[in-house]
Amino acid sequence: MKKNILKSLIISSILALPITGFFYGFINCKDCENSISGFLGRFFIGFIESFLAIITLGKPWINEAGTTSINLRGYALLVFAVLFLIFLFYFKKKDLKTKHS
Repeated sequence: MKKNILKSLIISSILALPITGFFYGFINCKDCENSISGFLGRFFIGFIESFLAIITLGKPWINEAGTTSINLRGYALLVFAVLFLIFLFYFKKKDLKTKHS
């Protein structure tokens, strides 16, 4: 059980900021339209914001990549908690399958 908690903790801490940054960029893209190219633009801005969230530790610069500046650390903590629970249940379920096989 401790091994599952440690694995879940490590994976969640690595993925929390990039996922939060991606969703932030995808949702808050001001110049993206509703067309196909606008949808691809949202993905592009999402990828840029995911790297910026890592570099700036959750506090993007003002008007970088066409979005406003907001502190993402609180949202990253929420994403971390959700990811931690998801991975914990996944590893627990995986261990139960291997024990019964």
